Amino acid sequence: MTGISGADSLLSSLQTPPAAARKDPKSLGQEDFLALMITQLQSQDPLKPMENGEFIGQMAQFSTVTGIAEMTKSVSSLTEAYNSGQALQAASMVGRTVLTEDSSALLAPGKPLTGAVELPYATQAAKVRIYSDTGQLVRELPLGAQDAGISNFSWDGTLANGQTAPAGRYSMTAAIESRAGDTALATYVASKVSSVTLSGNGASTQLRTDSGASIGFSQIKAVM
Repeated sequence: MTGISGADSLLSSLQTPPAAARKDPKSLGQEDFLALMITQLQSQDPLKPMENGEFIGQMAQFSTVTGIAEMTKSVSSLTEAYNSGQALQAASMVGRTVLTEDSSALLAPGKPLTGAVELPYATQAAKVRIYSDTGQLVRELPLGAQDAGISNFSWDGTLANGQTAPAGRYSMTAAIESRAGDTALATYVASKVSSVTLSGNGASTQLRTDSGASIGFSQIKAVM
């Protein structure tokens, strides 16, 4: 019985972590799991010790719990590294011109309204229409022969009668015209990134444009 009492002395030297140190009293952490295993070993009948298979199974469970904890730490580290990288990338965007999907754009004094459309195929029949805040069509811009992909356009504010449109916000639509019916196109607005707002360790990084809009990385269609 000397071997058994020695094992009991060794096992009793391991202390169960205090309840205050546990993050969630409703969850079973690896310290709790180890404490339960030790208690089980201490309380077993020396004449009927735990079967090897049962003990190995419990050790495998303990290894799984430990592995999950380590994996969680690794994922957390990767997330922090990604967020930090995104924050640095966002800072480098200041001063750059980006395309974001929008159905309206600002015409500033002495500065053209610029944007783009995405064409699903090559065409000569794509047009962009500009409307005033009252919904009146003020200008139609044929894009001419274009390949599939992003096609840029620019409006200097000149109306069909040659006069200059007042500065302000104008709405836009775009389509490929055909006898079978028009194919509507998404419109994108070009704006310059003026500042970056970092929050949540980079997880909620927002780019502020010169038009006053606040956008995220996922909203950027292209960098010009």
